[in-house]
Amino acid sequence: MAGGILLAGSPSALWARPVYSGVLGESLATVRSDLHLDATPSYSSWQDTLFAQLPALSVVPGTKERRGSLYRAESYDPGEYAPRIAYRYPIDLGWQWHVSLEFSPGFVPEFDPGRNYDELCYDDYVNSPWLRQRGWANPYRIAAEEVQRMNEDDDFALRRVVLAAAYWWTHREYEDAERETLEAALSRQQYLSRELLAELVAPKVLELLPDSLTEVTSGEGLVPIDLRVASNTSYDSTTCLEKMLLRAGQRGLKAVVIADRNRIDGAQRAQRTAARLRDEGRLPADFRVIIGEYVDTTSGGILALFVRTWVPEQMTMKKTLEMIHDQGGLALLAHPGVAGGPQVLREMPFDGYLIQAGLFEMFRTLQILYEPALGGKPALYGSNSPYGAAVGLPYTIIESEDTTEESLRQALAEGRAYAAGGMYLPWMIAAAIKPIGQLEAALNGYFVWHDEAERRLTHLTGADNVIIRTSWDRELQGWMGLDRLAEGIARIGDRSSPLLEWPEISQLAVEYSYFQLRYDYPAKVYSLTARHIW
Repeated sequence: MAGGILLAGSPSALWARPVYSGVLGESLATVRSDLHLDATPSYSSWQDTLFAQLPALSVVPGTKERRGSLYRAESYDPGEYAPRIAYRYPIDLGWQWHVSLEFSPGFVPEFDPGRNYDELCYDDYVNSPWLRQRGWANPYRIAAEEVQRMNEDDDFALRRVVLAAAYWWTHREYEDAERETLEAALSRQQYLSRELLAELVAPKVLELLPDSLTEVTSGEGLVPIDLRVASNTSYDSTTCLEKMLLRAGQRGLKAVVIADRNRIDGAQRAQRTAARLRDEGRLPADFRVIIGEYVDTTSGGILALFVRTWVPEQMTMKKTLEMIHDQGGLALLAHPGVAGGPQVLREMPFDGYLIQAGLFEMFRTLQILYEPALGGKPALYGSNSPYGAAVGLPYTIIESEDTTEESLRQALAEGRAYAAGGMYLPWMIAAAIKPIGQLEAALNGYFVWHDEAERRLTHLTGADNVIIRTSWDRELQGWMGLDRLAEGIARIGDRSSPLLEWPEISQLAVEYSYFQLRYDYPAKVYSLTARHIW
């Protein structure tokens, strides 16, 4: 296998990935330990893959340091063979090798022409807590860990080769098939396996369902849109981006929001891919990709829409909302059903909220759906799907005369939108029928009390937000979702359930402006958290 390690990306999207000869080369297992390859890449088909991904870059070998031989990207004049493209922050700055000082303050190539990326920036990108995903997974670390595991475990490497080969075969007709296969090969194995299973099973399952659950309908002045789809850039998904966009168009959607967790570079790439597909006549001329981001705040998830720049994670909810609105974006509460969700939805300037599948959140959201105080905040659908096969299941209708971003943004801001599609209908029916509905209503009484306690404390302390976590929260959430009901009953029987004792506060947090003051009761630890970008 002729190959090397390509380091390319941006403040929010930089990782080490092997570049293969042909489709997969001989074996992923030939990637050497410590991200080191014995052979220097030769000019071959892997370079075609590289330039398809990075049209304004060349690759040169770095110096050999303790981590091995790494390859870095440099800007070059593409001339007539690779026309320039319109670069956008932040991913394209990284692709042009202008790395944000926010993430790697030691790397300024203009000041240190003799030092390479490995010397100055590698540790920052792989280990930076600012690049966390879901609070525990740095996407760059994922790639490094997966390569290392392939180096050390031949059986694991063989399974990964088989899965990657199956992925390529499934997506071989798409232009970016090799790139997508490379990214899938370095993602978590469970995501790759689930994507292949979804592609195999989902179409057959959808054929068995009634059209009322799966079809997308629209008319004059109505724009069907999926308000959240994850791209493979986020490592929450391994879906083929081109395939997902084409499927959205074929399904009848006129727009999708690409909203990865704490990143916008996947959405930026999706916009460029959609532009190419429109030029080729494979997507409708009025099909739009909207840049979104799922932002993890200190007290819950926010779906940001129509953002122009990256919104950092782990700020307070109030400051996150301000940053989204300051750049003209809109903000939806991603999980209004969780403990404390209704409280922040009522008190903070959200532009709407998502209805989520699953009995716990579904029942809780249905309880606030018709509150007069929330009449101006529409309840909307997004598939939240990491699988291309499920895009648009379900979706939202925006009342707009066209699909320009400004028209869609204005309509959403004015509340001219509503949830559509019947995919969640079975959940809604289950949440209402006896005895499930009666059980949900009884258990919901605890969360109503919980929300009221947070509301009173918020007003009493003059805080922007108060977060209370108790020993009952997760247990009762599992009971309401029914997925952990049997386990909960078993814990009652063996006397290990927290419900057998009065609820104990496990965490109390108070937020003021940029700051969150938190007390962890079991550990007896105070912490002060603040993050601000200027």
